[in-house]
Amino acid sequence: MPVKISRDIALIKFRKLPLREYDEINDIEIFHYPKYFSFHWIKLEKPTNKKLTTEFKRLIQLLGVEKLVVFGQINKPWISGFTRERNDLKSLTKAIEYFTSISIKKKFNGALELYTKEIDTFISNFYTLTACDSGFSDYYIIDVDQTILFHIHYSGEIKILTLNKDIQKKLSSHIAKTKFIDALRERTDRL
Repeated sequence: MPVKISRDIALIKFRKLPLREYDEINDIEIFHYPKYFSFHWIKLEKPTNKKLTTEFKRLIQLLGVEKLVVFGQINKPWISGFTRERNDLKSLTKAIEYFTSISIKKKFNGALELYTKEIDTFISNFYTLTACDSGFSDYYIIDVDQTILFHIHYSGEIKILTLNKDIQKKLSSHIAKTKFIDALRERTDRL
């Protein structure tokens, strides 16, 4: 089962996580991103929740990642009150039930740490929230060694920031063993 980490502890332990905060005085958003080695967007030809979950897990395993941390850029609860009250989509209701079952309560704003073996159920429900709730768009996934960052977009595309040369080499050599392809977004590195 995923382990909860308070927001403050996560900020201390995982310094390479992206952060975002609104500065009310100057009316601007302030962003923090770690220095990265390469920046990619990948996608599946025809994404589905099941394919995305399967291929993401395959990629994580090929990279040799055993533990991941999931964290929101913005200091807010994981699931908004509005989303918790929605009952218009069975998949969203199921995802909310899953997060409730792993103790993501109304005010939880910290990180989750999980083993790769737990990723199937987690990513399936995580992607459902991402696709159904525009307020759930700021979550990043980082390995505990802080070498690679992932962001799963509601479209099913995945942003990847490699944080050193070694993980970039691994990514380049293993991406072809998955069904992911380069999303060919502008101003990104090619795989």
